[in-house]
Amino acid sequence: MLLARASIERKITFSMLYLIVVGFGLFSLTQLKIDLFPDIQFPVIGIITFYEGVGPADIEKLVTRPLEESVAATKHVKKVNSTSSQGSSIILLQFDWGTDIDQAEMDVRKRIDLVRDLLPEEASEPLVFPFDPSLQPIMFLGLSSSSLGPAELRKLADERLEAMLERVDGVASAVTQGGLERQINVKLNPLQLAAFQLSPLDVVGALQREASLQPAGRIETHSQNLSLRILSEYYSLDDIQSVVVKYVKGVPVYLKDVAEIEDGFKERFGDARTNFNPGVVIQVNKQSDANTVLTCRRVRQTLSDIEAILPEGTSLGIVFDASEFIMRSIYNLRNSALQAFLMSFLVLLLFLANFRGSLIMAVSIPVAILATFPVMHLAHLTLNIVTMAGLALAVGMLVDNAIVVLENIYRYHESGTPLSQAADVATSEVGLAITASTLTTISVFVPVLFVPGIAGELFSDMVVVMCFSLGASLLIALTLIPLLSHQFLKIRPEGAASRWSRRIREAQAHLSGKYLRILHWCLGHRKKTLLIAGLLLVISIALTATLGGEFLPRTDQNLIIVRVDREIGTPLEETEKTVLDLENIVREEVPELENLYVLFGAGEGITAIFTGTASYTIFLRIRLSPMEERKRSQFEIQDALRKRLQEVPGIRFEFIEPTGFTTERPIEVKLLGPNLLQNRQLAEQIKASLEKIPGLVDVSLNVRESTPELQIIPERERLNDFKLSVSQVAHIISTAFQGKVAALYREGADEYNIFVQLDRRFRRQKEAIANLLIPTPAGKLIPLGQLAQIREEAGPASIYRENQQRMISVGCNLSGIDLSSAVAKIRQVLQETPIPSDVQVLIGGTAQDQQEAFYYLRIAFIAAVLLVYMVMASQFESLVDPFIIFFTIPLAFIGVGFMLFLTQTPLSVMSLVGIVMLVGIVVNNGIVLVDYTNQLRRRGMPLHQAVVEAARIRMRPVLMTALTTILAMVPLALELGAGSENWSAMARSVIGGMTTSTLLTLVIVPVLYTIVEELESRIVKSWRRWRSG
Repeated sequence: MLLARASIERKITFSMLYLIVVGFGLFSLTQLKIDLFPDIQFPVIGIITFYEGVGPADIEKLVTRPLEESVAATKHVKKVNSTSSQGSSIILLQFDWGTDIDQAEMDVRKRIDLVRDLLPEEASEPLVFPFDPSLQPIMFLGLSSSSLGPAELRKLADERLEAMLERVDGVASAVTQGGLERQINVKLNPLQLAAFQLSPLDVVGALQREASLQPAGRIETHSQNLSLRILSEYYSLDDIQSVVVKYVKGVPVYLKDVAEIEDGFKERFGDARTNFNPGVVIQVNKQSDANTVLTCRRVRQTLSDIEAILPEGTSLGIVFDASEFIMRSIYNLRNSALQAFLMSFLVLLLFLANFRGSLIMAVSIPVAILATFPVMHLAHLTLNIVTMAGLALAVGMLVDNAIVVLENIYRYHESGTPLSQAADVATSEVGLAITASTLTTISVFVPVLFVPGIAGELFSDMVVVMCFSLGASLLIALTLIPLLSHQFLKIRPEGAASRWSRRIREAQAHLSGKYLRILHWCLGHRKKTLLIAGLLLVISIALTATLGGEFLPRTDQNLIIVRVDREIGTPLEETEKTVLDLENIVREEVPELENLYVLFGAGEGITAIFTGTASYTIFLRIRLSPMEERKRSQFEIQDALRKRLQEVPGIRFEFIEPTGFTTERPIEVKLLGPNLLQNRQLAEQIKASLEKIPGLVDVSLNVRESTPELQIIPERERLNDFKLSVSQVAHIISTAFQGKVAALYREGADEYNIFVQLDRRFRRQKEAIANLLIPTPAGKLIPLGQLAQIREEAGPASIYRENQQRMISVGCNLSGIDLSSAVAKIRQVLQETPIPSDVQVLIGGTAQDQQEAFYYLRIAFIAAVLLVYMVMASQFESLVDPFIIFFTIPLAFIGVGFMLFLTQTPLSVMSLVGIVMLVGIVVNNGIVLVDYTNQLRRRGMPLHQAVVEAARIRMRPVLMTALTTILAMVPLALELGAGSENWSAMARSVIGGMTTSTLLTLVIVPVLYTIVEELESRIVKSWRRWRSG
């Protein structure tokens, strides 16, 4: 082969080329970003709109539906989900995978602009944002103090610490939760307002007028020009108290006459606790393109600067650091790759009994990996658990081509051929075979690149890494291996070999003899041989059918997230009492606890998507010690917590998987239809049935019991009599009970809101609503009770919609049951449940993702088989020979079934990708056998002799390549470290498939080759007789 001869003749040139590759590889490695997962662009856009003080039904009618109807017409929208809750509307648009999300975001904004004028004026501007896992904080920092109170801690975090953290390279924002925020509260007394014939709007208007900035012009003196500036802002509480709200017969009515002015705090709607103590928590969010590990490292470095400015007795500690699990996962995969490299080297040494030869082959692995890093850098790939897994999985395969080449060189030189000639001839002899083998392996990965959905996005980076590393290994086998063999390989004569080498050769000769006896028997009993293989395949398929299935393996991330809900309408103070009870449970049940962060009450801004906007909601983030330091897994601890939480009255809870890939639960039975009451009753019936299925846990409805509300129904005729509008009345009610920022209070460089609202003791009285005075244009004040009906009713806590239909779902988590089995049992329940004709029932959640992924991976498997056939047909210039080799694929399925059954590993996306990989890997041994058999036939050797001789000669490289691939997968299959659960199913599939395929290929391929050749010979002879006759 020209490449081999060129590398031997121009060894300096090729040596320099490989040094350049190694140099660029090392440089590129230092430039790669480190993250947990690939940079996946999720095709989801969120729209969040706030309309404070408005109930879910009105939010749905006034905000959600107009927005839904408009944005649903955006191109490539696959699904529209919305949640209308108290004071907020959240819409999630799911687009087809592969959609340009930046363009989609622009299109969504345009669609919103079309209906913006139809939304209430008081509603906030709809916030549009692409859904991104980077929205989740990368760090939580807990601020506590023995000398500062909650207000001082909050001020310290808001004014100093946030700014210092946001200056860190890679940090997008730092958001403070918990503590108290200073605010000037104007607490209105409705009795005093009534006495002076005033309304809350009068107070707001007076504060705004007194604080308004008016242009005052300029004054010119003989020496200079001066601007006139009126300082009308509020600088003291006396300034506020002295504001004149109204004159009664020439006597001023001051603000202090109708309200209490307090230098206080914002009313709490949510709070945070860390490690069983009240405190302030700072959430650190990274920029979307920032390196998570480097950003967390820089934040840690900044903490030392922050500690220097903190008051005595105050500390800032790390509650959660996302980079810790990332680095543990990366280190685990790195160690797996190193272990795979070591085992591959030992296999080579064992078979060749030649240290130099083994070292030459071992060099090919790091060089091929280093050659991949520049490609990763140019393709903007990150160093994450997916790309690292690709490299770890590839380690055993990278040496395959080198093994075939070097073993052939070794054999030629051992038989007396000069080393320079052996390196050239031996490489040329197997060059086409290993090229075809590499192309078949690469070709099976190509269809995976076209798999849509999260599975395709996850594996695309791994596929790119494996394809380029395998391509590099082929060039190394054709150039670097002959070059190094020519320069360094030495083989001792039989008499000069060491005792260890002689023993290895004797063992190999003994193994070869045993193998040839088995092969001769199989060739003499071809029907029995094929029957045994077929029987094993049937048994394997039967075993696989018992395994069940899942989407992606559950990973122990040292983190448990629990959402707990109290009864709807529970005030924040009562919710906080429940938090203390939950903390006691965690303290008792989780000795493995490392950190605890609790957020309860309403979230703010985008955070509301993850935490909700209700005072009765609690989120616990339970950080566990590293997996290697615990006896119990994360999931065993979850089960223990679940038992204790079930004993707490008045709550419902669910455990949330911290993957960030979906906001849905493993299984969600969705009921879509117009009649909420009917859907609710049906959902309760289904829920009761699901709770009886073992393994389904945390079964609950997405809707809660109705929330109590006071409904104000305006009497329009009365309003018309007083020349009032509904919006005017609503504005007054909103100001009185929800409150309004009227102006700003300035203290030095700081500004604080002046907040006008009824005193809390009056807001707790229902009759205060009926007694609220409404001013008329004629100057009269009319009690609200005379202008509207006021009644207490129950309304929905939240209204969920999917694709513009009201939706109620029954969701559950799984414990001790696989996803496929659970879905099968749920389908059986649904078949036995009467479903009204106007109700559509869907099974969603992760189960739907699994179904889609399995469907597309089956298509990818078929495409991989076709591509492999095309490559082999091109190599052999035959349409028949590839069919012989194709029988190695079902031989691999035998091992897959037995391995997954013995390890009780359910079928998942990972195991299916492993099966797709096997299509390209297992045929390689068949290619080597058939290719050499054809070469011997072309040299004139008889059929049976050629088959046996090819099998004898190729047995050693076949076993070597198989063992290196199998042993390289063992560290991943054993789940020895953090994040290894992700890859164990794939590794086990490959190990099982390679084991049976290799052992059976050595006998089945020769048997099939002889059958096909004899059959072809008979057909040719019959054709010739027919033509001549």
